[in-house]
Amino acid sequence: MKTSIAKLALGLTLVSMSGVAMAGIASTKHNLGATGSFNFTNATTEICVFCHTPHGADSSAAVPIWNRNLSTGGAYNTYASLGTSSLDSESTAIGSVSLACLSCHDGTQAMDVMINTPGSGSNPSAFSGSGTLTGTGGWEEFQAMSEVSGEMIYLGTDLRNDHPISIQYAGALNGGTYARVANDLDFVDAVNTTVASGTTVYYIDTNGGGKDKHDLPLYNRVGGSLDGQPLVECATCHDPHTTNTTFLRNSAGNNGSATCLSCHVK
Repeated sequence: MKTSIAKLALGLTLVSMSGVAMAGIASTKHNLGATGSFNFTNATTEICVFCHTPHGADSSAAVPIWNRNLSTGGAYNTYASLGTSSLDSESTAIGSVSLACLSCHDGTQAMDVMINTPGSGSNPSAFSGSGTLTGTGGWEEFQAMSEVSGEMIYLGTDLRNDHPISIQYAGALNGGTYARVANDLDFVDAVNTTVASGTTVYYIDTNGGGKDKHDLPLYNRVGGSLDGQPLVECATCHDPHTTNTTFLRNSAGNNGSATCLSCHVK
């Protein structure tokens, strides 16, 4: 009897946790479906499908089961092209972690274009043959980021006026050495840990409590001149699933420039 009660309690806990997680993303602007507060389309009540699919995902994406086509990294004009003397780290072509974000935010394709549409991707009453939502209600505001060019959510393909991405983190590695990691004293040292899979991951510790979801992750690139180097990408500062202001990972948001000062010593 005690075992049954324990199992029931565990099950209720998991359901509760799942509900909290779903409630989180459901209440943000990343819920593009009919259940969202912003209600971009009435064609589906699904939430995750605009970014993720359990089958047929883009295997070139380093993000989980990505449901959108990635642009090529060479399609962007980056901050590094400005040639500023204060940029003392090496940059590389934009990586797939950032390309995933840009697959919506660069405005080159509509937000309702996906690889695998809801309902096994073959519901003729809701979708056209091109994989674009055309259900009752359609898109109530806009189809592509480029149609809101006055908004900061539309980054475009010219990234020279945005924070550098796909760039080697400029700080040193705290508590150890790592080939070619920069050592700019104007940056907080990065730390590293080995996760359950045996992979070494790098991040900026924002609260001193070991790696958690509020820390700023740095991403490794396989191959090329920056092979294995900890790089800054869009998802270093932003978590698309959080309810924090502007999806910032740091629980303090940018109050008192908290996110900026997590990396920059000023």
